[in-house]
Amino acid sequence: MDVNIDDILAELDQDTTAVDYKVDASSSQNAINSTNDQTVLNSSLTNTKIQPTISLEKDYKLLLRHWQNERFSPELLPYPHLLMERLLRRVSTQIESIELISMNLIDNDNVDTSKNGNNLNMLPLLVMEAELERVKFVIRSFIRCRLSKIDKFSLYLRTIRDNEGGNDRSINGLLSESEVVYHQKHFNILLKIFNNSILQHLPSELQAINDTEGSVNMIDAPDWDKFVFVLVTGPPNSNFSEDPLLIKSQDKFYYNVTVEELNEDIELTVGSIYVLRYSVIKTLLTDGKVQLI
Repeated sequence: MDVNIDDILAELDQDTTAVDYKVDASSSQNAINSTNDQTVLNSSLTNTKIQPTISLEKDYKLLLRHWQNERFSPELLPYPHLLMERLLRRVSTQIESIELISMNLIDNDNVDTSKNGNNLNMLPLLVMEAELERVKFVIRSFIRCRLSKIDKFSLYLRTIRDNEGGNDRSINGLLSESEVVYHQKHFNILLKIFNNSILQHLPSELQAINDTEGSVNMIDAPDWDKFVFVLVTGPPNSNFSEDPLLIKSQDKFYYNVTVEELNEDIELTVGSIYVLRYSVIKTLLTDGKVQLI
């Protein structure tokens, strides 16, 4: 069972984890053991390439990092395809596990009819539900944040696509497949509204909606000079010796960045927090060496 972005958003008003609380403790424990921190991915979904074992905890931390960066970044960041594929698959698997536990164990609800026994049996399942809902909340918020930026920078994204010869592959690294479809439909609706309400009543030379040569730029681009708070985390793999941009001085590691307005170099020490313009740290953020906070 695959879960895509549309499936996650469709569940906003639907309780997908409602279960019967009269469950057997041994089966609940088996379900918990199946969600340990080491999970091997299904290699059939990766073009027969076997993916390495990836920690659930690591994936969740990566999700939180992408979510936080997306919320505080002025631009739309590249979509984490592999991470979201793993997470959505795991969410789907966990939903099925919880549903199977509740369905298969209804017949065993007479094994322990005491109140204390039922409370003990349902506690592990409640923990599983709470953890699942927490992950789903972050995924929904992450997707909503991205969709709001797609709405805001619709014309800007279309310009990127047109500059690359009109090929959707030019923005495939930036958007997911569902987001590409959403952006195309949103842009078509927006263009239709403009044409029907305003543009068709104007002279042909004034009907362009992507004019950048006038006194006002009609393309709403990200604010590259926005000030952001950044935490310098260092290379993603924590292998400091293999990062060519990382400089070691005495007992500290730092990156050198240049502030063009001041024509000045700044040392960004690993583990420290700074307030800088987004354009200064954009490359480091793309490489995963800093985190927005």
